[in-house]
Amino acid sequence: MSAHRFHVPEAAPGARVSLPEHSAHHARDVLRLRPGAAVRVFDGAGAEFEATLDAVSRQGVSARIAGMAAPRPESPLHVALAVSPLRGDRMELVVQKATELGVHEIRPVVTVRTDAAARPALHGSRQDRWEKVASGAAEQCGRAVVPLVAPTVMLPALLDEPFNGLKVLFLERAGPAPLSTLPRPSRVLLLVGPAGGWEDSEVERATAAGFVTAGLGPRILSAETAALAAVSAAQVLWGDLG
Repeated sequence: MSAHRFHVPEAAPGARVSLPEHSAHHARDVLRLRPGAAVRVFDGAGAEFEATLDAVSRQGVSARIAGMAAPRPESPLHVALAVSPLRGDRMELVVQKATELGVHEIRPVVTVRTDAAARPALHGSRQDRWEKVASGAAEQCGRAVVPLVAPTVMLPALLDEPFNGLKVLFLERAGPAPLSTLPRPSRVLLLVGPAGGWEDSEVERATAAGFVTAGLGPRILSAETAALAAVSAAQVLWGDLG
């Protein structure tokens, strides 16, 4: 049985570290681990370590770090997923599954048709929760890297940001070429819109900013399905799922 894993950003060889509150709760109350339990901790930037729990109480859970451990390999494809925030827990699902699929960056972006209930994300209302979801997903799936969850921005701000790689805008309507027709990249930015789709002016501005358009097949997909299908297709074609 593999050791339980915990994301501790300040992890370093020989250090005694406290698990973040949500990880401590999971270790103590869900897994019911006790002092002396062998675990692994990782810093979220690619380093992973062997460790032993040395204190488990209601006041917190701490671990003593020993030596380095070999992390699971990351995808050779750097994937940035830009997606319109979704209402309720659907955005958390996207963050969780995108992390499992190997995404390196998640960039929430508000568009003209973004659901009004999701627009408070522009003020950082969900940032902390999404970061915790990404952290927990990395713990569960074996990654030593936690994806960056960028602050939510409006679409024009995203389009103005430099990105050194292939930039793909997914359209819900029929016609665009599939991803398989595009040149193989080492870095890709996938832009997926809201449930209501794109305004024509947004598509025009994105293509003017260097995005190419692509489709995800003949069926109409929900926004969360489209986001995860886009990541899966990119990883199968160019990453480590093929």
